[in-house]
Amino acid sequence: MANRPAAALGLRDGDFEALNRLSRSSAGRAGLAQRARIVLLAAEGLSNTVIAERVGATRTTVIGWRSRYESAGIAGLHDQDR
Repeated sequence: MANRPAAALGLRDGDFEALNRLSRSSAGRAGLAQRARIVLLAAEGLSNTVIAERVGATRTTVIGWRSRYESAGIAGLHDQDR
């Protein structure tokens, strides 16, 4: 049986504008910009595989960031202390 494509990701109120700003942020925050792009593309309904190809990440990475956004919003896209 083929995998079903992921459903479009629902954005929280006000997050569209904030994610757009983050996606255009400077090179010093390239990781955060990529994560914001992942969430925006997921909200458009693109498959995880297509998103991965567009942003230069793995499908597993895309799935992980989608999940982090769903559970913690934009705050979940920021780097965590190690």
